[in-house]
Amino acid sequence: MTIAQMRETEKQTVDAMRSQDPSRVERAEVPNPDLVMGLIGVTYLSPERADGYIRLYPQDFIVEEITEGGELVRLDAAAEFADSEDRRTLWADLVKANLSGPNALDEVRRALNLDEKQVMAAGIKDAVALTAQRLSLRGVTKEQALAIDNPNYFLRPASYGSGALQIGQLKGNRFTITIRGQVEASRKMFDRAYNYIRENGFLNFFGPQRFGSRLNVHHLGKRLIQGDVDGAIRAYMGEPGPFDVPLYREIRQAMDAAYGDWGQMLELSKHFPFTFKDETQVILALQEDPRKTRMALSRIKEQVRLWVYAYGSWLVNRAISRAILNGETLPAQLPMPFSPRGPLPLYKEFMEADGTAGYVQTLSQYPYINLADRTIPTVMMPQNLEAKEIDQGWIVRFELGKGAYATSLLSHLVRMYEGLPVPGWVPDGEVDALAAMGEGSVESLRKKFGKFMVRRDAVDEDEEGE
Repeated sequence: MTIAQMRETEKQTVDAMRSQDPSRVERAEVPNPDLVMGLIGVTYLSPERADGYIRLYPQDFIVEEITEGGELVRLDAAAEFADSEDRRTLWADLVKANLSGPNALDEVRRALNLDEKQVMAAGIKDAVALTAQRLSLRGVTKEQALAIDNPNYFLRPASYGSGALQIGQLKGNRFTITIRGQVEASRKMFDRAYNYIRENGFLNFFGPQRFGSRLNVHHLGKRLIQGDVDGAIRAYMGEPGPFDVPLYREIRQAMDAAYGDWGQMLELSKHFPFTFKDETQVILALQEDPRKTRMALSRIKEQVRLWVYAYGSWLVNRAISRAILNGETLPAQLPMPFSPRGPLPLYKEFMEADGTAGYVQTLSQYPYINLADRTIPTVMMPQNLEAKEIDQGWIVRFELGKGAYATSLLSHLVRMYEGLPVPGWVPDGEVDALAAMGEGSVESLRKKFGKFMVRRDAVDEDEEGE
């Protein structure tokens, strides 16, 4: 079943529930951004920030990759195709809408009948967005790539050659983002924050998307490192998110109550195939042998890596917040957790309290999780930062190096609201941010992605591309 088919099946379930009781698929209010930040360990942000709403439409959040060689992968324009006698690798641009990075790569592999190593990307791009990035496709022809027909993405061949991308093999990303807000009431606060970031940069914490749609991925990683594999899997299946709508909270609770009855869990999840796409793979493995929990997790290696790295991100966020609130000076480069040498001083207290200080031994049981000494800049200076005031709020454009999150900058700039229900103060009206910034237009993509380029509240939130 393709992602589109999974979504349609789930949509039918949700629509049926809505017809009986609309409140089961609605949230009472949009999550408070300061509460969201607190849940991911960020507790130092100033309350004196303008209110801003992002991603009312997918085209409000545009991401264009900057390759390692400095080439901008344009959303709306293709570079001239470069042929080569060496055709072992097809380099192609993945342009997608309302689809997460991992799901997009899975769909490409499925369409081309390729394995994990044959389809590689340098980074994961946002789901509720329009994004463009470079892929390496081993053993694929230009014609095969162009023949793919998927509602959420298309491939745009760039060149033939050799080699393959590796994670992190990019220079960064360019973001063009529409922030919706009350301009007249918020102009002074917005301008003050914008000018500060322009002069001083922003602290490089990890944004909410690192922690999953349920904001619990770091807790799964913590349990895994504690050695509680069964607990991690059970929480993955059955722990609702703090902001889940009632229907999805109920199905998660039902999954938790049925945990261990694999047939019943498959029956519960079959009407929600998009949400439980990866969980189903684990359930099927546990149905074969419930004792082999680590083997079951090997079916979702990418997800498990994200659990562990999200826990590391939570440690980073807590360390930054603690230092700021205590008036301590942070180093210019933050060491990332998970050094192969054991807990680093910046995180040791947290890890000992969390029961994760023995991660070196525990994670050795997961060969697809790599431990390494690496650092990230403590303060990020956005490149080519500019802002334009519009009727609906502001358009901001900037470039960030790899490993930095646009939402981290945005959270320093505004109290960043997103999700449903859309607050009443959010101005409506479609914005072509590329055209407004004098470079291209999103209109060229409307024929392909028009069904997704609609207001967020026209799409069931749990069916979005997370």
